Amino acid sequence: MSKGPIAVILAIIIIGAVAGYLFYTDYVEGTLVLSITDPVLAPPGNSQQYDPSIAHIYATVSQFQIHATGQGNASAWKSVNVAQQNIDLITVLSTSKILGSVKLSTGQYDSLRFNMTNITVNFSTGASATYIIPSGSLKVTIMNGGLQITPTSSVTVLVTLSFKNSEVLTMNGHLAPVASAKIIA
Repeated sequence: MSKGPIAVILAIIIIGAVAGYLFYTDYVEGTLVLSITDPVLAPPGNSQQYDPSIAHIYATVSQFQIHATGQGNASAWKSVNVAQQNIDLITVLSTSKILGSVKLSTGQYDSLRFNMTNITVNFSTGASATYIIPSGSLKVTIMNGGLQITPTSSVTVLVTLSFKNSEVLTMNGHLAPVASAKIIA
């Protein structure tokens, strides 16, 4: 057999393999699972994070976005289709709740942002107070350099969200959340 047909066959195989790889990495998506918790951040000597008079802390979270590493600020944010949810942070103390999952294109991601509105605290006395987050949204860097989505992979990111007990009890209408995000699976 002459070298010409063998070279053509090898070239077709190589081109096919490269095209298949590029198609696979560009079009086959991985899955991002978002979950949330309010970790126990109790002061030293106290086993309870929030004052016993705080019965519920309801926070509405919506419009999740994830940032692609190394891309421009405006163009790198991709919407994550997770439904708006009203979460009672007292019910997710030291446990987590899955907010939703979404398919993402392959790539490296380093931050999350989402809106946080309608924070209502109910007290055991029957009173309630409404608070706002001054910016209305939170941007949270994903710890340890972010996450990598590969074709068919599934990555779970846990968002921890809590408020300072003293701010809740002050009832001045403003809260500054303490938030972080890390990969858990």
